[in-house]
Amino acid sequence: MKASVLITCYRRRQYLAQSVASALADGADQIVVVKDWTDPAVDRDLAGAHVEVVTEDIPIIGEALARGLAHCDGETVSFLDDDDLIVRGRLAAVRKAFGDSPTLVVLKNGYTEVDVQGVTYVPPGGPVVQPERPYEFSCDRVDRGTLRWIVTHRAYGILSTITVRREALVAVAQDLAKVECGIDVAVPTLLMRGEYRHAFLPDPLTVHRVGSSLRAGTPSGDPAAYARTFRRLARAAGSDGAREYASMNVRWAELERLIGRRRLEAIQSLRSGVGVRSLRAFARVLLPSALERRTAE
Repeated sequence: MKASVLITCYRRRQYLAQSVASALADGADQIVVVKDWTDPAVDRDLAGAHVEVVTEDIPIIGEALARGLAHCDGETVSFLDDDDLIVRGRLAAVRKAFGDSPTLVVLKNGYTEVDVQGVTYVPPGGPVVQPERPYEFSCDRVDRGTLRWIVTHRAYGILSTITVRREALVAVAQDLAKVECGIDVAVPTLLMRGEYRHAFLPDPLTVHRVGSSLRAGTPSGDPAAYARTFRRLARAAGSDGAREYASMNVRWAELERLIGRRRLEAIQSLRSGVGVRSLRAFARVLLPSALERRTAE
């Protein structure tokens, strides 16, 4: 089974060689890089490694992925941000999973985190929640329990941990190209249709770099753009589950616009029991001014 790796690189240069090297070391059959800059030495090295390069300024992440996808010819496409790394064994796991299941269209693996210097990173609130054991579902059987599992385990997130069956994503490439932000959630949502299957592996087969991934000059952190994107996805949904999941993301973005990301995440953490150690810690985020007054008294 031929495995392609699609790397997107925007407004950043220093990590690309490492990400390409990690894909080569894991036996990628094809590597496609979409970047917005040229450098004679880098371009020469990429050509020498038989890396296909698309050089164009594409600030919209969905459009960049769609452009790169058109150059991929593997049966699977594993995504990789230019500042992240593939861990050896990921593509072997990809080939096995997709080879064993003809209806599998999304495979999500676990990850570890490092900072901009490559040092192991653990968030102040503790490790980010991830699925702890293998899990899979059929998209024609997505119910509230499935959606609750996805949200509770933050099952989607980090594009560099996601692999798709190429022909399935090509079929919705026009909708993919319109995705402004939230791409790590948008891709699985687009592929939540019919009898397709999504599978999750807890194995940490990606190294995700924290603190370096802003796409400068893009709407990646704008809740209005996020809501707009997922309204489109709700309209394009291929199943009731996808429509509901897209609508949930719209509501999340609208709440973020109203109360702010930190307060919204505090509420979510309190409900799930993950990430907030006490009611006082929750209140410190949600009602800081009231807490300060109480402390002063």
